[in-house]
Amino acid sequence: MLMMPLRQDAMRSDLVAHINTDDLLHNYRVLRARCGPKVRFCAPLKADAYGHGLRTVAPVLREAGADCAAVATLQEAAELRETGWDRPILVLGNVLAVPQLSEREARFSEVIRHRLSLTVADASTIDCIARHGNGSRVDVHLKVDTGMGRMGATPMEAVALLRRCMKVPQIRLAGIYSHFATADLSDQDMAQQQLRSFRELLDGAGRDLPVSTLRHLANSAATITLPDAHFDMVRPGLALYGYLPSAHMASQIDLRPVLRLVTHVTLVKELPAGHCIGYGRTYVTKRPTRIGILPVGYSDGYVRALSNRAVVGLAGGDAPVIGRVSMDQLAVDLTDLPDAVCGSEATLIDNRPDRPNSVQSIADRLGTIPYEVTCLLGRRIDRVAVGKSCAKPPLVPSNT
Repeated sequence: MLMMPLRQDAMRSDLVAHINTDDLLHNYRVLRARCGPKVRFCAPLKADAYGHGLRTVAPVLREAGADCAAVATLQEAAELRETGWDRPILVLGNVLAVPQLSEREARFSEVIRHRLSLTVADASTIDCIARHGNGSRVDVHLKVDTGMGRMGATPMEAVALLRRCMKVPQIRLAGIYSHFATADLSDQDMAQQQLRSFRELLDGAGRDLPVSTLRHLANSAATITLPDAHFDMVRPGLALYGYLPSAHMASQIDLRPVLRLVTHVTLVKELPAGHCIGYGRTYVTKRPTRIGILPVGYSDGYVRALSNRAVVGLAGGDAPVIGRVSMDQLAVDLTDLPDAVCGSEATLIDNRPDRPNSVQSIADRLGTIPYEVTCLLGRRIDRVAVGKSCAKPPLVPSNT
């Protein structure tokens, strides 16, 4: 029996993330305005543009003039190229560090094919490029650990690696960079220490560092508060999407949250007092209760820890989430919202910062950070660009 494909309108998701391109451009411009005219802008687009949809966000930033993009994996880089991104892409992960020779060769071929800039943090990556280069020249950025204790060579190791890079004809040293651990804190002692360490490294490298090498250190917080850390390029991630790295920066910059996540009520039903709602019987109705079912759950990034703790916005007011959040569904109390019916729009994440279901408010409820709230948003969610400044559509339809 021949199976007919579903009609396109039947394939639309019940979950839609509205990505406001006007607000995205506003954030890009106010962040860029904090930098000198010669400072380049690297747009971090890893983790599906922090959950906002790579294929939706990238064309907007390309049209706006972002100089570079940063991703974590080769897969992200390849997907970014599919959107029409024709500018440098810095891969932040050490993607050639795999044990199988055949896989290293295959990955290196993708680096060349997609014209990617690689992060170097140890001698083995340099040697790998030298072995597999076959006449191809690769741009690399040397990553230095100035105090965060994560990926990167120590400052002492970095000078030797820099000189080693300069001896390999298959390598062009395109950048040298580090990453702040505490630039978002009001106590700037460690950030200043890292900044000094980076400067000392650059001074020590002296003539070994080509003039064209991009020096970069500033994340979102440093882009906003530490102009001395801007160097040749900044990499503001979270702030680009409209979220403050820390509450104490609210008076220093006007950022606008880009994402609004909506769904609709799929069922309304009446339950008597004393009735269980959801797994584990964590909520029992105290009165005759009118509940609504929403087609969203922890599979979509609306995590189980929000059970009995979150609210959802409807036209008539806020409805508390009651009972455990399931994999694909949750329940809300509609008893005090008589106008809410089956099909009514429900706002799961609001783009207004003062709302109890904003990204920051949800992060506060969970004891986490805004990054985690947006990055967890799942692939069943359609990302849809809204706003007057929507860029040309991506080359590949977006349904991340």
